[in-house]
Amino acid sequence: MKIRPAIASDIPALIALNAIAHAPHAKAFPDQLRAHIPSEMIASFFAEKLKSASSCYLIAEEREPIGALRTNFVDVAESWQSLAKRVCYIAGIVVAPAFRRRGVASALFEHIEREAIARGATIELDVWDFNDEAKEFFTKLGFKPVSERMYLHPKRPNQALEPTAPSGRGSS
Repeated sequence: MKIRPAIASDIPALIALNAIAHAPHAKAFPDQLRAHIPSEMIASFFAEKLKSASSCYLIAEEREPIGALRTNFVDVAESWQSLAKRVCYIAGIVVAPAFRRRGVASALFEHIEREAIARGATIELDVWDFNDEAKEFFTKLGFKPVSERMYLHPKRPNQALEPTAPSGRGSS
């Protein structure tokens, strides 16, 4: 398996891998997330991110792409309550189902961890509450929960937003 930076010719693979990761999230929260993202919309998004110096998109491949990791490096300014810091934010990680439990996600993470160290960044991410597989994976890597994001749907002001049903596995 080879880990390498994603390039423009990887956009179709990034779109396909993103669909795998996005599907369980869209199913769990159909009133917040698109079930189907138009290919041209996501292709444009990936094209811009691949050009950005603050983004680091990686591909894991064995003859063809089998996994991807999307990150953004952000410098957070000092504020009245917080110290300045550089953050490597993991926006998503996905491995094609046929290649899971073979160390692909771990290899992608090890690569970005080295990049974060080189750039002097801490690593942060969000994990959807229903995504037990992602929570288990990141916990094994040493991540610790530090906050919990909560939602209240504005159309139902007295009800917290709940996933519609437990769904399949995907990225964080």
